[in-house]
Amino acid sequence: MKKRLSFLLFIAALTAGGIILFQCYWVYNTYKVGEQNLNKLLLDALQKSIENYHVQQSELPATLNYPSPYLSVLETDPADTDKPLTVVFGDIKHLQSIPKIEQVPVNPENLQHVKAMLAATQFMSATLMNNIQLNILKDVFKNELKGNNIELPFNLVLLKPRQKLPHNKIAAYINYAKNSPIVEAVFSNTSQTLLVQNIVPALISLVLIMLSAGSLCYMWIIIRRQMQLDNIKNDFISNITHELRTPISILKSTHEALSRYGGIREPEKADRYLKINSVILDKLDHNVDRILDITRYERGDKLAKRDDVNINEIINTAIEKFTLHGKNNIELSNPSEIQNVFTDNYMIDTIISNLVDNAIKYGGENVRITIIINSFEKGWQLTMQDDGPGIDQKYLPFIFDKFYRVPSGNLHEVKGYGLGLSYVKQLVTSLNGIISAKSQLNSGTTFTIKFPLI
Repeated sequence: MKKRLSFLLFIAALTAGGIILFQCYWVYNTYKVGEQNLNKLLLDALQKSIENYHVQQSELPATLNYPSPYLSVLETDPADTDKPLTVVFGDIKHLQSIPKIEQVPVNPENLQHVKAMLAATQFMSATLMNNIQLNILKDVFKNELKGNNIELPFNLVLLKPRQKLPHNKIAAYINYAKNSPIVEAVFSNTSQTLLVQNIVPALISLVLIMLSAGSLCYMWIIIRRQMQLDNIKNDFISNITHELRTPISILKSTHEALSRYGGIREPEKADRYLKINSVILDKLDHNVDRILDITRYERGDKLAKRDDVNINEIINTAIEKFTLHGKNNIELSNPSEIQNVFTDNYMIDTIISNLVDNAIKYGGENVRITIIINSFEKGWQLTMQDDGPGIDQKYLPFIFDKFYRVPSGNLHEVKGYGLGLSYVKQLVTSLNGIISAKSQLNSGTTFTIKFPLI
């Protein structure tokens, strides 16, 4: 069983670790993809801003602003086919010869790209390091970022011309010339923007991790609880078998003595055997009734019958059962001088009797027991202290469970079915009370029961 449990724990831990690692990788990958997308968006916005800057700073043909935009293209020397066509930007009246002019329509969808190309052509020879107005370009770039719902503080830095753009930076050439300067956008708080963009996937991943881990923990708790219940069941079967064997053996012996060996013809011996049988049967009947009572109280079939009773008399009567031979040291203290309380006489007597019986069984006849009656703002309470062997902290949360007995190996030094404290708790609950226990090994045990005023 332990090997199977260890294997199950290993598989559960492996599964939980795999889920956590996968979710962490997924979150990290989502973050990196978001970072790449953001950088690409910023780079595209910078490139587009440079194009718009060129357009704003250039004198473009007026025909591009017509409802049906077109370009006027002329050829200065029609005989020279190797010479490229020239776009007319201004007045052609002062040309020495009348060139051939053609009107080339421009698709409105490509109008912005055409403007950017023409503007960049003008800047290819004129743009130098000191000709770039970064303030104007910064405003254009800021408007472009706003159009993409991005609001990040940034600065523009003008870099010297180089053959390649800086790696992993938001940078672009001013124009298409070989000696073109480079504009770099330096951002701050990009990580914060990425976190905001990825907060929903991260939260979903965190919830999945918590649900997975919680499910595995709950499964482990259930398995351990099931194992404990299985052990309790086995212990109960072992205990009840052991406890029933003794009275059955006594009953069989007395019955055999009466029927087989002529004890029935000897009145004195028959009477003694019958009294022994009566005591044994009464104990069995009491234990059966106690098991049935627990079930009745749990189902609500048996309710408390409250009345005004003298609490001191009830407790003293219960104590007398254990001090008939003067061997047990039990004291009652009532510093609050409480006399009458509204409660169930039988239940209080049973509660005290079970607690005292447990203390004597596990602590021995020389155990010192103190019962204290106190009042508090919303009711009254019973406190029972003993200087017995105490209970280990790891077993303390389970002592009120039905059929649970503190493990003591395979020894049966103390007889019982594990019903005493469970019965006590059920009776206290029926009286709307709360019971708690504190204990340490070799330092005794203290039970505190609080009852509300009714």
